[in-house]
Amino acid sequence: MKRWRWILLGIMTIVSLLAGFTMPPDVAHDAWWNRIPAFFGLLGFIGCLLIVFFAKSLGKLFLRKREDYYDAD
Repeated sequence: MKRWRWILLGIMTIVSLLAGFTMPPDVAHDAWWNRIPAFFGLLGFIGCLLIVFFAKSLGKLFLRKREDYYDAD
């Protein structure tokens, strides 16, 4: 990506995290996770990491072949 897109993405990330720390909590839904600042952002990030690592391990388990797989006769 171009440099200005990375800068814009960084600014949007910082604004999103700051909003998670500064916005008042929703009092109608008083659960323990609502008291943690930026909880849903962190939950989404951790979930994304888990999906990536799970998909990578599945790829290694089922898709990867030996180096001489096509040359073996």
